[in-house]
Amino acid sequence: MSLLTLDVSKCVRTTNKFSTCKECVEVCPVETIKIDDQIPSFIPNDCVGCGGCIAACPDVAYKLDDFNTINYIFSVLEQKRTVLTCKELIPCLAALSVEELISLALLHPEMLTLDRAYCAECEIAKTNESLIASRVEEANFILEAIESQKRLSFKAIKTTHQQKESDRRTFLSKLNIQDALKAKQKFENEVEAVSDELQKPKISSNDIQKIRNQKDIPERRKLLLMALQKIEKPNIYHKLSEKDISFVSQKILDTDTCTNCQMCYRICPTGALSSNKHNSAIFFDPQSCIKCASCHDVCEPNSLTLRSIFNLEELFHPKRETLAQFDIKRCDECGMAFVYRGGVIMCERCRVEEEGALSLWGIDPKKRSM
Repeated sequence: MSLLTLDVSKCVRTTNKFSTCKECVEVCPVETIKIDDQIPSFIPNDCVGCGGCIAACPDVAYKLDDFNTINYIFSVLEQKRTVLTCKELIPCLAALSVEELISLALLHPEMLTLDRAYCAECEIAKTNESLIASRVEEANFILEAIESQKRLSFKAIKTTHQQKESDRRTFLSKLNIQDALKAKQKFENEVEAVSDELQKPKISSNDIQKIRNQKDIPERRKLLLMALQKIEKPNIYHKLSEKDISFVSQKILDTDTCTNCQMCYRICPTGALSSNKHNSAIFFDPQSCIKCASCHDVCEPNSLTLRSIFNLEELFHPKRETLAQFDIKRCDECGMAFVYRGGVIMCERCRVEEEGALSLWGIDPKKRSM
């Protein structure tokens, strides 16, 4: 029995009350994940431990106690497995994200097949089979776009029940009484840990500290970037529609409407958006973007938007983009730094307060003496 947990310090909904992310909710095959008071919650006893939410979460906030995707990938590569099946090492193939599928395809010396033979008898296949198929399709599209000869296939592979039964007997014969007792104790501990009630993760002081300190890309992004560095670079760096790539993006910032409130880069979980020590610029590193949309959700004037295309060169030769530069001055009234756009050197807060005061005296703010 797998136990699913949520690291709230990595969930974008924890740091951004305006976040609209529902990736985990939308892929859960048993619909146990709900958004409760802004935070994802789930009933442990209802969870089937497929790992689909792990792959769907932009910042990989979920984890299973008995499965790690990166370890699985290296096991596949080490054992030179060419067929990936839910019956070996992985709870469900839906636990693999598009990024991880691309990495596997690029790092493996042979073509890989994801076995869908067991989907016909699986209760969660109604959701997960189409999810796996769509991820394989996107991975193959990107592999083609970077001019790789590697492709992934998702089809049924014929296996014999005799071989599976033989493997099972071999496994059982290796178990001794001590192993059985340990397995029994582990099972009992898990039963005590799970619950039939909706569990809402609590935010501890340690989680708050982690939110403040951690600005890093997920391990699967690091693996992908490593895999891309090992292959021959494409002759042409294609530009894809942003709708065709689900895990990374490029941005456009409308400097006329941006107020430099600093929220977008403060809220960014990976540091893809950043500034300088004077907060006089907004920089963007596409390679670090996980397309969580948190920066867009928090932008009140909707100044930050997705670029309609994504240039694949950004994954091979990353360049930090300067989205905006601002003239920062100190307000003559309060001394606070603000974005100066001409006229009186007064920040927005002091301007509003002054206009309110003038209105109380019946003076038109537009006609006040300068």
